[in-house]
Amino acid sequence: MIRVLIIGAVFLVLALGVAIGLFNAQPVSFNYIAGTLQIPLIVLVMAEFFLVATVTALLCWARIFGLKGEIRRLRRQLKDAQAELQSLRNLPLKD
Repeated sequence: MIRVLIIGAVFLVLALGVAIGLFNAQPVSFNYIAGTLQIPLIVLVMAEFFLVATVTALLCWARIFGLKGEIRRLRRQLKDAQAELQSLRNLPLKD
């Protein structure tokens, strides 16, 4: 039941996005370093959204890659500590 509600909500948001895109089809002037473009507002908004999403995904990927390296290092450290603990447990007691 919840899955149906989530899918319905996603379709509602998409439909609202399409409606907003259709009502904002007026061309706007986009000034950038190499010149100026006349493009519809929705194209500009969607391009910015995808650019920001891509940059965010790359930054998250870099962070995840760094954390995976730290996990590998900590697992290796744990393995070494467990091996040392096992060797200490196997030592005979001296009086």
